[in-house]
Amino acid sequence: MPDNQPIAGHKPRVLHLLKWLPRGGIETWLTHVFAHSADAPVQHEVLLMQDEIGPYEDKVRAAGIIIHTLPVRSWGRWLVALYRFLRRAGPFAAFHAHVYSVVSAPALAVAAAAGVPVRIIHNHGARTLGADYQKLGHRLREIAGSTIAAAVATRRVAISEVAMRQLAGPRWRDSKNCTILLYGFDYSAFSGAADRARALRHRLNIPDANKIIGHVGRFDSQKNHVFLIETFARLAIDHPHTTLVLIGRGPLQDDVERQVAANGLTDRVIFAGGTDDIPAFMHLFDLFLFPSHSEGLGIVVLEAQAAGCPVLMPDNMPSEVVVIREGVTQLPLAAGAAQWATTAATILDEPPPDHREWLRRVEASTFGMQRCVDDLNTIYQQELAAHS
Repeated sequence: MPDNQPIAGHKPRVLHLLKWLPRGGIETWLTHVFAHSADAPVQHEVLLMQDEIGPYEDKVRAAGIIIHTLPVRSWGRWLVALYRFLRRAGPFAAFHAHVYSVVSAPALAVAAAAGVPVRIIHNHGARTLGADYQKLGHRLREIAGSTIAAAVATRRVAISEVAMRQLAGPRWRDSKNCTILLYGFDYSAFSGAADRARALRHRLNIPDANKIIGHVGRFDSQKNHVFLIETFARLAIDHPHTTLVLIGRGPLQDDVERQVAANGLTDRVIFAGGTDDIPAFMHLFDLFLFPSHSEGLGIVVLEAQAAGCPVLMPDNMPSEVVVIREGVTQLPLAAGAAQWATTAATILDEPPPDHREWLRRVEASTFGMQRCVDDLNTIYQQELAAHS
């Protein structure tokens, strides 16, 4: 656990609490923010809750960000260790928690006890909207976390209205410390992605004549892979020249592989694992199929649009993520796999979009990098002025 100290009198230090640094949505966004924060009014640092740091470690360090680790062995002992860390490695001007509220809230309370003046809880998800997240225990933990966070956080931030309602309730606009911060990204990696996609097709041995349906997401019940495979199984009956490519890893991958085999689709479904080149895969796909139970925003939908890839997703996804309205089709999950397969087939039969035009529109949208960095810096400046 490095306690590297900045030069005295340097910028105010912001400590970001994360579980680790996988290729996830939160971590992708933060990595982009860090890479564009050389002129920021604050100094970013990261505190991770496990020993394994993750695939984004090199990118985070390359941006000049100090990474601290404080592994959780016992929850009570970890909170004590967190207090000691904040006192020893501080002073920190702000503690910015990006984990679930049931974890963020007590961590923010510890930060308050340790004398950190600015305490931000940042909700990046809306998992309680999914049918499989309606268990009473889960909901009670979320309510408890949000209640504690309301008492100890100086600012509550969320990535969409759906995520904010989960964090602060339906009357969140009545609270002065609630702010929606839409993501922003650097889209430079989409340059040349079409060429890299052609190389991917060759490496994955996908015939030129095949249409490719893609999905990017951790193998987790929230992502609804069971429905995804059911949909593809129905589509594959009448469309033999289609391939499904799945990007991601997770605890349910073995279950999904068994479902694929049971449907006789082993030769039609590719488990591609993780990747650092989402833009190339999005260019490879002819359709991005995204049947999640719920999402705080769904940044992979944004990445699909930036690559000129049409999207089929549920009608309960946050509306903010739809930039290319003609490029995103929404259906209720209740419509069933057969209707989803029919709709997917219709989209695949349409002429391909203008990839360059879609990228231009996404880059010019509110999801641009500079707008996001500016808004985030404004939050820090407001909080530091109010609580220093």
